[in-house]
Amino acid sequence: MKDEMVGMVSEKLHQKGMRMTEPRKEALEFFILEHHLRTPKELFDDISKKGVKVGLTTIYRMVNFLMEMNLARSYSIEGELRYIFCPPYHHHHLICLKCLKVEDVFDCPVKNVKIEGFKVQSHQLDFFGICEDCQKLKG
Repeated sequence: MKDEMVGMVSEKLHQKGMRMTEPRKEALEFFILEHHLRTPKELFDDISKKGVKVGLTTIYRMVNFLMEMNLARSYSIEGELRYIFCPPYHHHHLICLKCLKVEDVFDCPVKNVKIEGFKVQSHQLDFFGICEDCQKLKG
């Protein structure tokens, strides 16, 4: 599944004009598998620590392209824009405000909501709170 997603997204980025070198594919794979909100600079730092040689500008371009294609979402957390990869399937997020971990929720809790006089065409729903791991660390 991971390889299919990386391949599909690589192809879409290539179609948008981003040359998909091996380091860029590795950076993309890291972003797809990263389940924490990150700034582009944090992504760059984390990717660099893994020995992937890709420029900070490339990371910004990749994130911007993914945002344009609705394959990434941004959240303003404490005044900083942070990003997460979003698979192209309907889902929601559980976002921990302490560790910035993001969990995808594919079982939509509101898919059949009816609002009188309003025809819902789509929706976005995200939950912000404290994850179980961070609750255990409370001290």
